[in-house]
Amino acid sequence: MSVDQQRPTPAAQISSNAVIPDDIKADIEQFSLDGFTGPIKLYEPEEAEALIREIRINNQDASHALYKNSVNYDRHFDIPELTRHIAHPTIVKYLTAILGPDVLNWRTEWFPKFPGAKATEWHQVRDYSYANGKPQLLPTESEWNAFIDITVWTTFTPATKDTACMKFVRGSQRDWIFDEHKATQAGRGTDYDVAHSSTGFFGYDFADFKIDPNWEPRPEDVVELEMKPGEAVIFTASCVHGSTPNTTERETRFAIASRYVPTHVRVYPDQDSFSAHGATFDLSEYGSVLVAGENRYEHNRIRTESNHGTPFGWTS
Repeated sequence: MSVDQQRPTPAAQISSNAVIPDDIKADIEQFSLDGFTGPIKLYEPEEAEALIREIRINNQDASHALYKNSVNYDRHFDIPELTRHIAHPTIVKYLTAILGPDVLNWRTEWFPKFPGAKATEWHQVRDYSYANGKPQLLPTESEWNAFIDITVWTTFTPATKDTACMKFVRGSQRDWIFDEHKATQAGRGTDYDVAHSSTGFFGYDFADFKIDPNWEPRPEDVVELEMKPGEAVIFTASCVHGSTPNTTERETRFAIASRYVPTHVRVYPDQDSFSAHGATFDLSEYGSVLVAGENRYEHNRIRTESNHGTPFGWTS
């Protein structure tokens, strides 16, 4: 495959069968231009505080976790608050306005930003090959564009410039700035220690993936997005993003990233396991979760219940 063929489609479009409600049209227009939109309110601050308290308590018991390692991937399979969160009606409303009516959740993850934590460096992701050199996502009914994989990043504590808020390079989803297929061993097969990561990107030195080693964003394109507890930002991982450092002495920033694709995308194609952050993830019990519409394909395993036997979906 040539370099040009590997590049995301410059004029990325939302799905042709997406229905955009009138009350979020401005947000979807912003997303189309900038690659992100937010903050979007999901929970009241006191709700967010209660949720994160329960999530942290339940995090201590990993007996029902999907993976037997210390990396907090896909804890929606065993933490009830996350089992429910991934199908929040406001999240689904935005997802279907971008990806179309049929949507899968394929991953959740979190990496707390503890006091003194470094900034997360600029990075851009398309198929998640950076982790071990193998694509984790492959579309089957469309060419690649920037709006295949959507992340909903929800903060449950204040996300300020001091506590490590998200930052984005506006409009960068149209450019190919980082090549995650480049030959590099940064972060692959190494021990993972979020508290002592030297790069801020959890063991990976994403600068190694720069196509132009001298690339830096224009200051006028950089947006540092401060958010209140219970708010989310929705973005495509093809939009260059990162975070500020946590310069506080006592405040931990805690946010959950939930990731979504249209159902035609193959998730972990031809893989029984994958490696990331120095850990191995056995996919034998894994399945994507249908959060909207229907699944008309046979290429992805679908899970309908958590590891506690609770059906996935939003309950009021």
